[in-house]
Amino acid sequence: METERSYSTLEEKAQELVKKAMTVFMRQGIKAVNMADLANAIGVSKKTLYKYFKDKRELIRLGMDQHCTELSDVLERAQSDGDNAIESELLIMKEVQKMVSGMHPSVLFDLQKYHPKAYRALLEKRDAMLLGTVESNIRRGQEEGVYEKNVHPVVAARFLVSISNAVNDLAQENSTGTSVSQLHMQSVHYHIHAISSPKGVQYFTDKMASEFPTNP
Repeated sequence: METERSYSTLEEKAQELVKKAMTVFMRQGIKAVNMADLANAIGVSKKTLYKYFKDKRELIRLGMDQHCTELSDVLERAQSDGDNAIESELLIMKEVQKMVSGMHPSVLFDLQKYHPKAYRALLEKRDAMLLGTVESNIRRGQEEGVYEKNVHPVVAARFLVSISNAVNDLAQENSTGTSVSQLHMQSVHYHIHAISSPKGVQYFTDKMASEFPTNP
């Protein structure tokens, strides 16, 4: 059985094509774009795409792998850059908003319906990364006094992963008329308020007022 390639093992040119392809898919949707459309959008021949990728399905799978690699880098940077646990969460929120800003409403639906294997792999990798990062962040925040001591880090981390999955469902339904980035922001609000100490709530409120004055 042939071993599936990962994004990290691709040569530089192939990685560049994956990134460009994902920009197109995110902007226009996945089902609506075929390989000829994609080649035209990113300025290469269809022959070039097929030189590096077996088909659109493989390209989508590698794109999801690239997304997970990018998310892992975001989580790692945020953990080391934030002055406290809450600021680290806000840094993650900002980066995730950049990643999903302008995302076509059909992307998650198309991915789940037409590329279920890639979708499941994306969720599994994302959930595993989130569980470890959130649990570590909660323990840090408890030491800093911004999170309640009686919060169970493992349980609260699992709650947030469940909320993230609910965000995906809401985004696919598009029943609220709310963008993915706004849904994500709401999930962060819910999570931080649920686990924060009075000191943490005040810090979070002040930070949001100064950096996101137009948001609830």
